[in-house]
Amino acid sequence: MTPADFGGRSAYEVLSVSFDADTASLKAAWRRAARRTHPDYGGDAAEFRLVSYAWELVGTPESRREYDRGFSAGGGSAQSAAPASEPSFSTRSARGQSTSPGSGGDRNGAAGTITYVPPLEDEMVLDLARSSQQIHGAPRKRGILPAGHRLVREARTIRTLQNHVLGSLPASRLVTGLHLTFGRLSSGAIDHVVLCGDRLAVIGSMQVPEGVYRWDGAEVWRGDRRLSPPSLAPAMVALQRAFPDCSVGGFILVLGPDENPHAPVIQLERTRSVLDSDAGFLTDPPANALQFSRDVKMFLGTGPLSGTVDRRLLARLLGAMY
Repeated sequence: MTPADFGGRSAYEVLSVSFDADTASLKAAWRRAARRTHPDYGGDAAEFRLVSYAWELVGTPESRREYDRGFSAGGGSAQSAAPASEPSFSTRSARGQSTSPGSGGDRNGAAGTITYVPPLEDEMVLDLARSSQQIHGAPRKRGILPAGHRLVREARTIRTLQNHVLGSLPASRLVTGLHLTFGRLSSGAIDHVVLCGDRLAVIGSMQVPEGVYRWDGAEVWRGDRRLSPPSLAPAMVALQRAFPDCSVGGFILVLGPDENPHAPVIQLERTRSVLDSDAGFLTDPPANALQFSRDVKMFLGTGPLSGTVDRRLLARLLGAMY
């Protein structure tokens, strides 16, 4: 799907909102449009896909700025902002749960349909629009310190997940920017979490210069120079205690200076490492975009509920966004 499918309309016109609408008005218009066009509420599936795609283009400040630049210049940037897979629409199953045709299963076990639990009709849990949305949140500043480098790194991580993971797992939901407090335990800032069924993937990232690296089970090395990866232990412990029925995994994406998914090369001296000796959590070794995407899809897609969106879990994650 591309902006050409709008039939000459802009994303704002698809959402029935003015070009200069503020964030709150834009979000309210999107929710009204999603409800009006959703097949479960008598709407047209094709129009619902257009509404969902329009929201992908302008739903975050970053994507909106990119769309606005491309739209005013003739659509170049807006077209390049197309999501990896088309949003899907919902139909009712015989069991009373809402299911959606997805982009099909893959060899890692991703289900071909999406099951919503509770059904989409129950908006006391979470509204329909956010339940159907695959990407939530965007990189943003934390505190008063400069954050330019981190914001770029987080944006590249989201792009990697969108292009190489989320399209293969229609029921997965990416949430960016969380902070959990469980009793006296604090997760600290969590860059990204991907929910898929009853599995939670905690995502960290690091950006390194071009070169060949090795992983010794605790640190990343480039020659004699040590590069410590981000610690995911606090986030994993907090998430596991807050969501005891979920399986939690940790994954670290290593980004090179360009968009080459095969770089950097990371030689492994150990295949896995213990993040927290008391909790016993394991994380996959830091990996380039290609291997990272395979590892994340394997963890999420092989779960028994990989085709299910648990709206209660998703609502709790969204409530923890800072």
